[in-house]
Amino acid sequence: MRFASYSKINNQTLLTCSLLLAINSSFIHANENNDLFDLSLEQLINVEVSSASLTKEALSEAPVPVTVITANMIKQSGARNIKDLLLAYVPNMTHVEDQNEQNIAARGVFTSSQQKILFLIDGHRLNSRSYSMASPDYAISLDKIKQIEVLRGPSSSIYGNVALTATVNIILKSGRELSQSKLAITAGNQGHKQASLTFGKSEAHWDLLAWAQYFSAQGSNKNIAPKANYSPQPREDGFARIGAFEDNASYDIGAKLTYQNWHFFANTRSAHYIEPFSAGGISGEAYNYNTIRKHAGTGPGLGYKASHLNISHIDTLADWQWHQEMYFDENEIDSVVVTSPAIDQAASVGWQEYSSGLLTHLSKRIDKFDYLFGMQFDHMRVTDSHFAVTLRGSDYVSADQQVPLINTGSESIYSAFAQVKYSFSQHWLANIGARFDQKSRAGSDNINDLSPRLAIIYQGEDGYNFKASYATSFVDATYWNRFSTLNSFRGAQTLKPEKLSSLQFTPSIKLAEHQFYGAVNLFYNQLDDFIFRDNNAGVDEPNYSNAGELTTWGIELESRLSKRNMTWHATVGYQAVIDSERFATTGDEINNVPSLTANLITSWQVNDNADASLTVRFISEQQLPIHIISNGQEIIDPYPDEGVSFNEPDNTVDDVILIDTAINYKVFDNFSISLTAHNLLDADYQQGGTTLHPYPQAGRNVRATLSYLF
Repeated sequence: MRFASYSKINNQTLLTCSLLLAINSSFIHANENNDLFDLSLEQLINVEVSSASLTKEALSEAPVPVTVITANMIKQSGARNIKDLLLAYVPNMTHVEDQNEQNIAARGVFTSSQQKILFLIDGHRLNSRSYSMASPDYAISLDKIKQIEVLRGPSSSIYGNVALTATVNIILKSGRELSQSKLAITAGNQGHKQASLTFGKSEAHWDLLAWAQYFSAQGSNKNIAPKANYSPQPREDGFARIGAFEDNASYDIGAKLTYQNWHFFANTRSAHYIEPFSAGGISGEAYNYNTIRKHAGTGPGLGYKASHLNISHIDTLADWQWHQEMYFDENEIDSVVVTSPAIDQAASVGWQEYSSGLLTHLSKRIDKFDYLFGMQFDHMRVTDSHFAVTLRGSDYVSADQQVPLINTGSESIYSAFAQVKYSFSQHWLANIGARFDQKSRAGSDNINDLSPRLAIIYQGEDGYNFKASYATSFVDATYWNRFSTLNSFRGAQTLKPEKLSSLQFTPSIKLAEHQFYGAVNLFYNQLDDFIFRDNNAGVDEPNYSNAGELTTWGIELESRLSKRNMTWHATVGYQAVIDSERFATTGDEINNVPSLTANLITSWQVNDNADASLTVRFISEQQLPIHIISNGQEIIDPYPDEGVSFNEPDNTVDDVILIDTAINYKVFDNFSISLTAHNLLDADYQQGGTTLHPYPQAGRNVRATLSYLF
């Protein structure tokens, strides 16, 4: 097990740990009548969710296992972004590395960007259509969030495309729920700079929530010696930038306006993540960021901009509740990819898409039945793409004169869905739903698919709950996967859709008198035709292929206990492979994904003015075979007997314990200060993913935030 080495635990760290121990001791004897954490637990036990069935229902009635992250839990965790929250609170959701994007996996399923989990804000899709990407980074601010509802498992019966392994619906506060507007300024090591404003206003017939956030980080530089560089021509001045968001600042600007029965949502977001190692060519080579020429002010790494507009209206139609929605989205990818660090060669790639759609659904309760019927039309058009290259600081020259990076074109999806809930008795409930999607594909035959879901739920009077559910997901190959001409990411129009079937059993218990909630989920997953980036593909073969099958099982535990002035929130996730075909596995483990993860978040309330938290995260050992290849050819190691090995099929990365902490103190009625530390002990560890070798992870990150309420 790997902690920070003893020599790395300096006086500052020892002082911080001593302070935490002292705070812990004093908190246990603090005032027992504080209800902040009791309220948070009570909200969690009795919370209503709307993501699983598109209508409000008690958490115990949701047809699939749902993790709810409340605003109090966000504050307690000291999380920096959505990714931190999901890793801390959702079992079997893990970090995975990509060459130039922020990425996470749910139950071990991932690809070269975050494309397998559907992200929503108040039900509005954030994933792009042509690339299916939604990065869990700093382009989603946290202060505006009321709660996050995470549907674990397939969700295509309601949401269709992208909802393969999980759905994350971010529910916004209303202006009335915000209570006070907030201005916050954050600074920290690794060049972290952040400013955010959250504003709320409410009157009799209207309600307004508005927000704006800016973020940038220089990250940390890690020098990579030639012998430690996975490159056939290693640089003497090569280094990796870890956790850097620069060149184009990350921002999140938006507003939500409610006027009578009308709802308006507008949002624009942007981020640019600097690739730690080269992302093109062989990929994974150390390069010199300062010598790579920028393109229109953008350096190496993937950048994106996204704009969203949603107009919805809720009314009645013949005694049925009628939801009508119209939406528009614009997504733009703008990336600089280092293709050959030895000669400072890079490529600028990007494209733009526009999408729009209509959604309507009717719902009504009749006797013991709850009915939901809906239809959706979704249209996407890729309007432009660019591909330009540079060499040793020269100007970028267009390289797509004859073959564009990605073909322009459009695709549409026509969908119909239905759901019926039936109460057998006071304790038993059934939920049956299905969605039919017909996709008008560009360049190939149309796709038709049916995604069913069935759940049986028991609700006991003693707080005991049990649900058994079966669901399937249908996710088509993205436009990028099928049409990309980039050397390292050649697409194939013959790609088939991916399918996931999941059987889940979820017992839970709530003991309000003891302020305890616990849930266990046992799942069996069958994944077919998974889309995989094949590094063994030859120079004339597509890189993307349907990788075959993966069958897994796993167990997930969630518990929350509140006592006196303390709250404990624990999650444990375990997953194992039953069978696989052309999927990266070793024995019963998925490569690059930990089989076991566990989190314990302990929160203390000192008094009305101060609180603190300590998060302990365990990540088990991982199988991470190393095989440095390009276009199906093995790369020759220039230092075959020294430094890193280019071919190490039995390579593993050690398990690790990570510790995060947060302290919040109210200085005056409207002014407070927060101190947060991630990876407090500065543990030195690695992580793999779609990369050819493990990537080093960020060290200690300490931040201070000043907040003013008005």
